Amino acid sequence: MASRTLEEIEQQIKALQAEAEELRLAEGIEQLRGVIRKYKVGLPHFRIALGADRKRKHSSRKLSPTHRNPNNPAETWTGRGRKPRWLVAALDAGNTVEECRIGRSTLPDAMPTHQTL
Repeated sequence: MASRTLEEIEQQIKALQAEAEELRLAEGIEQLRGVIRKYKVGLPHFRIALGADRKRKHSSRKLSPTHRNPNNPAETWTGRGRKPRWLVAALDAGNTVEECRIGRSTLPDAMPTHQTL
């Protein structure tokens, strides 16, 4: 009887585990084919299931802020999504959204761009 080393046995174990994984994958593929045939599932159904058909609602470009917190100029909002806490608090205090709009604020960077002569 030939003596095998631990390294040889470990290599054989790895090879058998890889073979078992391939068999499980082949078995899963065969089951998937059965479901596809049974329910007449096509590529469009897979796209829907995987979310590939969803269109992006907004572009990924960075938007400029349209509103600024008058009490903290570092806090801004683009006007999309949920209203920030500072804006909700301002609305609860009786202010309007228009009062927080960057073009209407009294901050230095919101000054008019044209000068009258």
